[in-house]
Amino acid sequence: MRVLLDRSSPLYKAVYTQRTSCERINSQAKELGIERPRLRNQRSIANLNTLIYLIINVRALQRAISINKGLLPMI
Repeated sequence: MRVLLDRSSPLYKAVYTQRTSCERINSQAKELGIERPRLRNQRSIANLNTLIYLIINVRALQRAISINKGLLPMI
Protein backbone atom coordinates (compact mmCIF):
# COMPACT_ATOMS: atom_id res chain seq x y z
CA MET A 1 0.00 0.00 0.00
CA ARG A 2 2.81 2.44 0.85
CA VAL A 3 4.40 1.83 -2.52
CA LEU A 4 1.26 3.04 -4.29
CA LEU A 5 1.09 6.40 -2.48
CA ASP A 6 1.63 9.49 -4.61
CA ARG A 7 3.90 11.44 -2.28
CA SER A 8 3.93 14.46 -4.56
CA SER A 9 0.17 15.01 -4.47
CA PRO A 10 -1.16 18.09 -2.62
CA LEU A 11 -3.49 15.93 -0.50
CA TYR A 12 -0.62 13.74 0.72
CA LYS A 13 1.50 16.80 1.52
CA ALA A 14 -1.37 18.43 3.44
CA VAL A 15 -2.00 15.30 5.52
CA TYR A 16 1.73 14.82 6.13
CA THR A 17 2.14 18.44 7.25
CA GLN A 18 -0.81 18.12 9.62
CA ARG A 19 0.57 14.85 11.01
CA THR A 20 4.03 16.25 11.65
CA SER A 21 2.49 19.31 13.27
CA CYS A 22 0.54 17.10 15.67
CA GLU A 23 3.67 15.09 16.43
CA ARG A 24 5.60 18.27 17.26
CA ILE A 25 2.84 19.42 19.60
CA ASN A 26 2.70 16.01 21.29
CA SER A 27 6.48 16.04 21.66
CA GLN A 28 6.40 19.45 23.32
CA ALA A 29 3.55 18.36 25.59
CA LYS A 30 5.56 15.29 26.59
CA GLU A 31 8.56 17.51 27.33
CA LEU A 32 6.36 19.60 29.61
CA GLY A 33 5.12 16.44 31.33
CA ILE A 34 1.48 16.95 30.34
CA GLU A 35 1.00 14.49 27.50
CA ARG A 36 -1.23 12.05 29.38
CA PRO A 37 -4.23 13.56 31.12
CA ARG A 38 -5.02 12.06 34.50
CA LEU A 39 -8.53 13.37 34.34
CA ARG A 40 -11.86 11.63 34.01
CA ASN A 41 -14.36 13.98 32.46
CA GLN A 42 -14.31 15.48 28.98
CA ARG A 43 -14.50 19.11 30.11
CA SER A 44 -11.37 18.77 32.25
CA ILE A 45 -9.48 17.13 29.41
CA ALA A 46 -10.60 19.88 27.01
CA ASN A 47 -9.42 22.54 29.48
CA LEU A 48 -6.06 20.80 29.87
CA ASN A 49 -5.66 20.58 26.09
CA THR A 50 -6.41 24.30 25.80
CA LEU A 51 -3.72 25.04 28.37
CA ILE A 52 -1.24 22.82 26.52
CA TYR A 53 -1.88 24.67 23.26
CA LEU A 54 -1.57 28.04 25.01
CA ILE A 55 1.78 27.13 26.54
CA ILE A 56 3.13 25.80 23.27
CA ASN A 57 1.92 28.86 21.34
CA VAL A 58 3.41 31.26 23.89
CA ARG A 59 6.74 29.47 23.63
CA ALA A 60 6.61 29.67 19.82
CA LEU A 61 5.75 33.37 20.03
CA GLN A 62 8.69 33.97 22.36
CA ARG A 63 11.01 32.23 19.91
CA ALA A 64 9.65 34.30 17.01
CA ILE A 65 10.07 37.55 18.96
CA SER A 66 13.67 36.71 19.86
CA ILE A 67 14.45 35.83 16.23
CA ASN A 68 12.89 39.10 15.05
CA LYS A 69 14.89 41.09 17.62
CA GLY A 70 18.03 39.52 16.22
CA LEU A 71 17.05 40.46 12.68
CA LEU A 72 15.93 44.02 13.47
CA PRO A 73 19.45 45.58 13.78
CA MET A 74 20.27 44.28 10.29
CA ILE A 75 17.65 46.51 8.66
